[in-house]
Amino acid sequence: MAVELNIRQDRFLKALLETATIEAACKMAGINKTTGYKYLKDDTFLAEYRKIRREAMQQVTAQLQKKSEEAVAVLSEVMNDKEAPYASRVSSAKNVLDVAYRSIELDDQQEEIDRLRKCIEDNALLRS
Repeated sequence: MAVELNIRQDRFLKALLETATIEAACKMAGINKTTGYKYLKDDTFLAEYRKIRREAMQQVTAQLQKKSEEAVAVLSEVMNDKEAPYASRVSSAKNVLDVAYRSIELDDQQEEIDRLRKCIEDNALLRS
């Protein structure tokens, strides 16, 4: 389903992705702030904006994932380097542990989301 934005909305959307503030995006798109904030309250505009931001973040995430093995190798190297400053070794070890704990938390959260989603679906089926 293609989303249809008008020309001004499209210009504002592109400007939002290129600038740091809403005000700067309004200026770049040639619209006033009131119009920009109105667009940001529009469900269709907001859905398209979120979709494009999500796609951009997916590309960034893919790049980060490619570099993650290298990052782990660097952390491991510093953590195990007996000649490295103590603070660097501790910092590296802490980063490794933090990421490990976060991944477990994310797995737990995903499991809970899946369980809740199933409950909602089961309730929807019961009501039909």
